[in-house]
Amino acid sequence: MIRRSLGWALAFTFCISGCGGNGPTSENPGGSTPAPTAATQCSALSGLSIPASSIAVPTSGATITSATLVETSGEYCQVNGAIAPVDPAAPSIKFQVNLPTRWNHKALHYGGGGFDGTLITGVDPLDMAPTGTSTPLANGYATFGDDSGHQSSSITDGKFAANDESLANYGGLSLKNTHDVAMALIKKRYASAPDKVYFFGSSTGGRDGLSEAQRWPQDYDGIVVNRPALNYTGLRLSNVVLGRALYLNSGAGWLDVAKTVLLQNAVMTACDALDGVADGVIANVTACKAQSATVLASLRCPSGADSGDTCLSDAQIATVQTIAAPLQLPYPLANGVTRYAGYNILAGSVFAGPNTTRDLGESRVPANPAGKKDANQWVTGDQWVKYFVTRVPTFDSLTFDPLNPGTYQSRVQTVSALTDATSADLSAYVAKGGKLIMTHGLADEIVSTDSSTDYYNGLVQRFGQSTVDGFVRFYLMPGVGHGTGPFHPAVDSLSALDQWVETGKAPETLSMSDLNAATLGRTRPLCRYPLWPKYIGGDINVAASFQCASS
Repeated sequence: MIRRSLGWALAFTFCISGCGGNGPTSENPGGSTPAPTAATQCSALSGLSIPASSIAVPTSGATITSATLVETSGEYCQVNGAIAPVDPAAPSIKFQVNLPTRWNHKALHYGGGGFDGTLITGVDPLDMAPTGTSTPLANGYATFGDDSGHQSSSITDGKFAANDESLANYGGLSLKNTHDVAMALIKKRYASAPDKVYFFGSSTGGRDGLSEAQRWPQDYDGIVVNRPALNYTGLRLSNVVLGRALYLNSGAGWLDVAKTVLLQNAVMTACDALDGVADGVIANVTACKAQSATVLASLRCPSGADSGDTCLSDAQIATVQTIAAPLQLPYPLANGVTRYAGYNILAGSVFAGPNTTRDLGESRVPANPAGKKDANQWVTGDQWVKYFVTRVPTFDSLTFDPLNPGTYQSRVQTVSALTDATSADLSAYVAKGGKLIMTHGLADEIVSTDSSTDYYNGLVQRFGQSTVDGFVRFYLMPGVGHGTGPFHPAVDSLSALDQWVETGKAPETLSMSDLNAATLGRTRPLCRYPLWPKYIGGDINVAASFQCASS
């Protein structure tokens, strides 16, 4: 849709800091009027209405419910409000925009996570921010975020998707709405648009960042996406496939925590040293995957039947293989996608143990609806089937076959068009000069690492390596799960992005430090895909002891 003018914002007459004063008068011989204070400028935003004509996506306009000067993080005006829906039955989009008194002329949009439903305030440290670094807001960025257009106490609650407008907002429209409102408020406060606008998101927020580049490329100069749930429908179909492998046939394929840890330990024993050192982190994933058949054979129960937690039955091995294998669909999702990549469960993904809270559940018989004792991925898959697709809250999701959804196939494809960020057509973003940094942990147990690899390779296929090198940097992080894993990374990706956008200096090898308590402070090089950090000698806790290698 054509963006409508935001010129209405310039009609407001109050002056910002730095505006010139009136000429000399008898009452004011010096000829200057004191600039309004930050508190005055902030309070002037309270109660402001932003018309629907100033937001590119159809809404019923936005209202500022509060504007408060907060004297922390360098002092800023915290602006909260709501964007009213077109459908009166749909929830509003709640948003927060933070306007620092000492503005650096840049803006940063924060993404959310899971099924969202919680207000992203934009005041918190960034995901994976190095310890001790200031927040973007404290560094002078105007920051903003929203709740994706619905309110919930849980990021695994999918009930909102039963409403069409609420689902479309979650699929990406709330991002555009919030962006346009934030830009209007920034222009109102500073009488100037930002010089640069960035986006930063992880998981669902990573999907959001790619949606921005694909759907509204003119809005952003640089985007950071971490572990992006970009093939969103493929991910949820994969969730259902995993649940069916675990729970059908009276739970014969289910793995308890002990069996899951048994598998993970066997993989670690076989693969840890393939990168040159046994340090609890698997970096040479390609070589590790080549060991998978041997690892599974070593774990098989002698008769193939379940004989306890010291081995895996044939049905349990089949579940592991299902999790590891790509999901190939006989029908296309949005953008012609027919595949969702498998997980690195046989190459270091952490599904249970001390560094993760996500496991394969506590019972071989799931609840309906799925609950806290069920596999994490099944909980989200079950909610997706019930509210995104069938819209039948009592539906038994175990009867839903992702390979043959029957009469629900067209609905799956409709939802895919609303929610997925799989288009490789970033031509407009490239033409604008936009930059993209993408990271993904090799031990991710929630979003397939290879789904990001598939997307990156799709960009190379479309544009060629040289063009992709001009606007994308892609990094895979060994030992890193979905906020979990044996390596919990700290990476200053926003600074790398900002330097790239501002100076044209593209990032190459970055550095990541470990935030896990037991290995706090150890460092590794963060290598550009397809390279990985290979040990070459020296202190195993220091990045200089590793070099980026391809074999």
